[in-house]
Amino acid sequence: MAVQGLYALQNGFIGFERNGLFFGERSGDRVQIPVACYLVKTGDATILFDTGFAPRAVPGLLRDDSLARFSDEDLLVHRLDSIGLEPHSVDVVVLSHLHFDHAGGTSLFPKSELIVQQDEYSYAHHPASCFASFYYRKNFDLPGYHWRLIEGDVELVPGVTVLRTEGHTPGHQSLLVELPESGPIILAGDCAYWQEHIDHERVPGVVWNPTQALHSVKRLKTIARLTGGKIFPSHDPLFWATVTQAPDAYR
Repeated sequence: MAVQGLYALQNGFIGFERNGLFFGERSGDRVQIPVACYLVKTGDATILFDTGFAPRAVPGLLRDDSLARFSDEDLLVHRLDSIGLEPHSVDVVVLSHLHFDHAGGTSLFPKSELIVQQDEYSYAHHPASCFASFYYRKNFDLPGYHWRLIEGDVELVPGVTVLRTEGHTPGHQSLLVELPESGPIILAGDCAYWQEHIDHERVPGVVWNPTQALHSVKRLKTIARLTGGKIFPSHDPLFWATVTQAPDAYR
């Protein structure tokens, strides 16, 4: 059955350096960026894209980051509650990648199918030292959880397709959601932090392979052009201010 709705779930704000946002950027100035998750309701399954920060991480972020902003409502369990769901209501969790700001809440979903690219899952367990600080093992080393390790693009249910978009990390993935009224929406994840990455084909500053990252941006733009779809970047504060947020939905 078709997609019924797409809900944008705010998971707080943090500060991040511009040289971490844009490849080749020299400025260390910090800006405030949003962290978001998305919930897709279909006739076949309830699908969550990314899980944001772990609740246990929030006190430290608020203490150490002057640009961090979280309310109690920003916790993922409360965002889900705002649309009448609990973690056990989620059938599938698609993780764009396993960095701490995208996989932090994964432990909330012991009954869900957790979908990640095989390359990402393997790399997260043994990352290079320069990327190790982005992977918190307790977020994904979850014995007894239901992992589904995939390779490449996969249609999950009619209207919802995982798109492999490596580059930011070895196994990054995005999500194509085909809505009946709003049309196709591509949740880019960290393939594109800001709208600028899409418009000017820029590469994220935190990047495993810049060439592949650029290819992935171009790939999403091609898919959007061919389908008449829109690309949602992951951490753009100006874009986020325009997004319809839960409990309202894209239909």
